[in-house]
Amino acid sequence: MMMMKRCGPFFCSLIFIFLSAFPSLAASPSNSGLAGLWEYPTADMPGDGMGWISYSDSYPYRSGSAGIGLFPWLEMNIRLTEFETADIISPGYGRYKDKAMDVKFLLMDQKGARPAIAVGALDMMGTEIRKAYFAAGTWRHKELSVTLGYATDTYNGFYGGISWEPAEWLEFKAEYSPLDYTQDMAGGKKIHPDPAKEKYNFGIVLKSEWGLNGSLSWQRDEEFCFGLSYAFDLSKPVFGGKNKSETPEPLLTDWDETDIEKMASELQAELGKKGFGLRNTVVLAGDKKVHVAYENIGYSSQAEAAARAIILTAHMIPWDTEVCSISSMVRGTPVSRIELNTEKMALIRLHKLNAYDLEDKSAAWAPKTKYGTLPGEEWKVMAGPGESIRNGSADIRVALAYEMRIDRTLDNDYMGRLDIDYIGRLRSSQGWEAYLKVRQPIENDIDIWWQPEINDKTRIWKGVLSYIYKLDERAWAVGEVGWLDENYFGGNFWGRYFPEDSPFWAGGRVSVVKERDFNSFAGLADYRRDYYNGKAYYLPINGDNDWRAGYWAEVGYHDTTYNADIIARYGKFIDSDKGYRIDAIRNWNDAYVGFYFTDTDRNTEGKSYTDAGMMLHLPLSFWYAGHPSNTYWDQEFTLLSTFRLFAGVMPGAWMTPESLIGELNPGRLNQELGPLLERLMRDVRDDGQPVVSRKNVYGLMEYFSGEFRVREAVGEGE
Repeated sequence: MMMMKRCGPFFCSLIFIFLSAFPSLAASPSNSGLAGLWEYPTADMPGDGMGWISYSDSYPYRSGSAGIGLFPWLEMNIRLTEFETADIISPGYGRYKDKAMDVKFLLMDQKGARPAIAVGALDMMGTEIRKAYFAAGTWRHKELSVTLGYATDTYNGFYGGISWEPAEWLEFKAEYSPLDYTQDMAGGKKIHPDPAKEKYNFGIVLKSEWGLNGSLSWQRDEEFCFGLSYAFDLSKPVFGGKNKSETPEPLLTDWDETDIEKMASELQAELGKKGFGLRNTVVLAGDKKVHVAYENIGYSSQAEAAARAIILTAHMIPWDTEVCSISSMVRGTPVSRIELNTEKMALIRLHKLNAYDLEDKSAAWAPKTKYGTLPGEEWKVMAGPGESIRNGSADIRVALAYEMRIDRTLDNDYMGRLDIDYIGRLRSSQGWEAYLKVRQPIENDIDIWWQPEINDKTRIWKGVLSYIYKLDERAWAVGEVGWLDENYFGGNFWGRYFPEDSPFWAGGRVSVVKERDFNSFAGLADYRRDYYNGKAYYLPINGDNDWRAGYWAEVGYHDTTYNADIIARYGKFIDSDKGYRIDAIRNWNDAYVGFYFTDTDRNTEGKSYTDAGMMLHLPLSFWYAGHPSNTYWDQEFTLLSTFRLFAGVMPGAWMTPESLIGELNPGRLNQELGPLLERLMRDVRDDGQPVVSRKNVYGLMEYFSGEFRVREAVGEGE
């Protein structure tokens, strides 16, 4: 599992460069990365979960960026720009580089003669060299689109342009650009000291069906600009692959003609066999009803594990079964319960189920019973768990890990460390689980004074004993103790309560920690860490390394329209600063992209808040779907160029309540199960994925009026 800390957004976001190839979008990125003309944004949007990795080079600007349609009406872009006329920061780092973040909101999509209208902000974080606000209107007719907009500050007033696509592989763009380059300053020096010769830019974009595009434009009547971009779609695996569901010949006999005990035994054996991805599998059978319970250990997606269990079960039970229920358990504790009737199971057996065939409330919280059955239910036959309870009970892995660092305050522009991770995991079905990861460096050129733990020592990177307990149907307690991350030893303790039929939850977290000694394999420091003259020390003058506590009240909200989560925390952070943190996360099944914002009583120098950053969670199956895997890449990093070291700190965690039961929240599971079943049915039938060129784009006005639901129902935009 790769790890990155405090790295610049461009290099962190290069992870997206491998995202799935996708036919070129109707729009294309501007030089800075937002969908647009050359220098200016338009009201075009990439589409829900779609975007670009892009690079542009036009003296004296070189920009790399990653932009994504985080919602159908919201585009976000992060970029790194190097100024070729700026001073050299250091021999290794090179010239001044500026980090930036851009955002665009689509207020309303085009409707008839009314153009699409968008507003947004440019360079809203980091050093804010080119901070500006804009509004744009774009009207599209077949291959031609026309844009008129207004932007503030350096972007200097009204702008406009056209885009013409005479062929699928070719786009021509031209714009009127009043951009005032003389306002670009870095280190007290003007980047482009003279006004632009002319206020126009024009050029072409060459598009390929694989998503790799190139562009060439004439900028300011001064320079040619060369660009590359790569289109991606977060809803598809990067390198393709299909791990088809197991679909044996369906059992066509009815309930009265079936040996129920044999049927239950054979189903349990198939669900619990090694390699299927489940453990602790149990099958119960009664009067024309079947119940299946299991723990998922093989899939990064809980919804996919449930979908595969449902498909296999549908093929191995009598056709007239009236109720089939599935309970997903975590460490032996039932979390959710999915219930399907005869009709739904028949559609699955025939491979004809579509996402909309499932009711909105097929999934619910499981009762506090041993296997998630309803209280008072009677069963005639039970099969399992048998040998399946030993599946994955002990897991040992060896993996390569690569860590990268970039920061403009460093001597070198890029540093990295290659490691070997030795990973051990012990699972139980009584609520307990243990995890140990020892990291051994192989090659290391990282030399960062504020991260002394990134040294050449072999250390325990994470070693945790974790326990989950179900208080009642919708209340949970989770705790873990051990080496929480590379800096802290201690414990995390959470409580969660989910009100009935509500998208909200409430809870809290308490963390009690001590600092680890960065020169020790597993020991704790005698004194607290501090920094002097560009080095980190553990000295008596820093104070004893006492136990420290942080505590937070937490509230969460799950949006069932967009499969998004918002988590708000307020309390005391580990370094005794008090304030709040807000996480906003967009899920695409088992992958997510998120942003966080932290504001405490200690702010970053030059900012009115403490920290802001990005979170990525990308499972291995996100890259290739040819085999099951529960391996993932998880990272959080700041988007600021500077960051106060002792503020807004929360210690690491191995398994939070969100990672343990978040995907099994019925509100989310109901969203993801139908589309996954439909996709798996399509794979069985060998139907291709539908080709989408502009997916789920609509404005905030359509969202608030409810018009977007009508458009989705009739398939507009697909």
